[in-house]
Amino acid sequence: MKFKHFITKLLDLGAGFYDPLIGLTLAEKEFREKLLELAHLKGNEKVLDIACGTGTFALMIAEALDRGYVFAIDISTRMVETAKKKAEQNNFKIDYKVGSSLELPYNSNEFDLVFTSLMFHHLDYGEKARTLCEIYRVLKPDGMYLSVEFGEFPTDVFHRAILGLTRSSGTLHGIYPCRLMEAAGFYIDGEMEGPALAGHHKTKYRVLRKRLI
Repeated sequence: MKFKHFITKLLDLGAGFYDPLIGLTLAEKEFREKLLELAHLKGNEKVLDIACGTGTFALMIAEALDRGYVFAIDISTRMVETAKKKAEQNNFKIDYKVGSSLELPYNSNEFDLVFTSLMFHHLDYGEKARTLCEIYRVLKPDGMYLSVEFGEFPTDVFHRAILGLTRSSGTLHGIYPCRLMEAAGFYIDGEMEGPALAGHHKTKYRVLRKRLI
């Protein structure tokens, strides 16, 4: 699949190093467990993990479900291949697909829960809006969308240089604007500050629900 943004190309090429890299920058297990706790799973839900990466969080969801179903999607073929191997090694059946958040290959009103984690900085402003509309479409009327995403990036010299390499990505378009959530038809049911990635990239957990018309 063709990648528009430099940061996405970089992660695709480095899929084999993604897990150890994440392990160096944050306590991943605790970081993702908090997101899972916010879902208050009953065990029989149909769940979608968007931008699933190497499948670590999808595995955690599968472990928490007794009779539910886990679907996961990522734009990177290499990431999905790694995720599939991890699911097979752990004897979990997870429906993985290679695809884009801009056009989710699922039916409307299909999922009880949708998750994203550290995804929106890969998207420009228009892509963020389109992704949120797609999440709204595939989520059941009484479903929940749960996310943990970056806040604004630091403004020191090093990070300004990084931003210079990612001019078309969402780091320059506001990481996760509330107005886009509202425009897509969501309201914020809860939010809390998350840990800082590598000690200085602030994150925020959010629970969103559909505003029914």
